[in-house]
Amino acid sequence: MIFSSTSSKVLSSEDLEEIERFHSAWCEENGVEKSDERALEVASALIDWYSADTRYRSSSKLDQAPALPVSEKIKALLLQIT
Repeated sequence: MIFSSTSSKVLSSEDLEEIERFHSAWCEENGVEKSDERALEVASALIDWYSADTRYRSSSKLDQAPALPVSEKIKALLLQIT
């Protein structure tokens, strides 16, 4: 696992939710599980990018987060439990 120490700024829960939204979208778009090494590298880079400058925080946030598409794998799993 990659840990970065480029920023000592504390991220709020809102910041972490925003990073999670970007990360989930990247994983979905690239067909990668969140535990994949590439996904972990992207997560680390997102945290570094988001922490680097407060202007990223304000410019990256949307008034309302878009709904992420549900993957076929998730649909199949939901059908199994219902």
